[in-house]
Amino acid sequence: MSVIAIYGAGQLGHGVAQILSERGDHVVRGPMNRHERIQALSGEADLVIIATTTRLRDVIDDIRLAVASGSNVLVSAEESANPWLVNHELAEAVHHEALAAGVTVLGAGLNPGLIFDAMVLTILGASPDDVEVAVCRTVDISGFGPTVLSRIGVGISPEEFSAGVAAGDILGHAGFPQSMSIVGRALGRDFSTIDAHLQPLVTDHPITLADGRTIPAGLTVGVDQTYQAVDQGKIWYTAQFIGHVAPADAGLTLSDVITVHRGDNIIQQVRATPCFPSQSGSQHVLANSVDRVIAAAPGWLTVADLPPATRNRAG
Repeated sequence: MSVIAIYGAGQLGHGVAQILSERGDHVVRGPMNRHERIQALSGEADLVIIATTTRLRDVIDDIRLAVASGSNVLVSAEESANPWLVNHELAEAVHHEALAAGVTVLGAGLNPGLIFDAMVLTILGASPDDVEVAVCRTVDISGFGPTVLSRIGVGISPEEFSAGVAAGDILGHAGFPQSMSIVGRALGRDFSTIDAHLQPLVTDHPITLADGRTIPAGLTVGVDQTYQAVDQGKIWYTAQFIGHVAPADAGLTLSDVITVHRGDNIIQQVRATPCFPSQSGSQHVLANSVDRVIAAAPGWLTVADLPPATRNRAG
């Protein structure tokens, strides 16, 4: 049985620990808090799951410590799904460190990791070459904690939202450039630009969240964000994310929709209704990625380099 250490004691870390512990296929250590960092990352586990935050810069030292300790690494940070897009030189350095240590690093979750990349690549495998793709995910974000909702841009004025986006403090849901670039690289497409547009969703009446907080009328209750990847002067991949703390109240239907099209002509469309749940979906993607990461070739990989996430019942 492999030893799995989990660093990050939030919803994600606790959920993954519970799934793996209940299965009994692995020895699970954690989840561990930040004051247990050294124990989590340098305990010579077969694989370390880092489930702490979003940005590459905030997890890179943790990844390097785990790699130096001889552990494979699975990271939930959205920017780690394709680190070359964030810092090519740093990604190459850690890639070679992982190669030298004979271990694998993978950034994955539900998004990036499944809906906007792995599923898109699978569907495009049955599609002609001369098509475009669009993905739209509509999700209930009310289950996220205050830190994540703040990063998405919930509970502020539209003016504060715009200022936060401009300053880089409000990301909406992160990871779309990573997912899109993973698809592009796998298919040999060179995305010259990925344009982002984030718009706040504003309530016209008070909305009370599950934790008892109330968002007054006139403040933000979610985000509508769209990314467009351009290949050879043409929009080839459009990714849209709509996250709302009370989607039914706003008349939104929870869904994940992948559309393959030529202009206005739909070639194929795959729809999941309701959408894959954010919290439990991410937890299961990580739990079901443990064996594929341990079995993978060394280096920093993307989900395009690996088989789908699934439980290996052989342990």
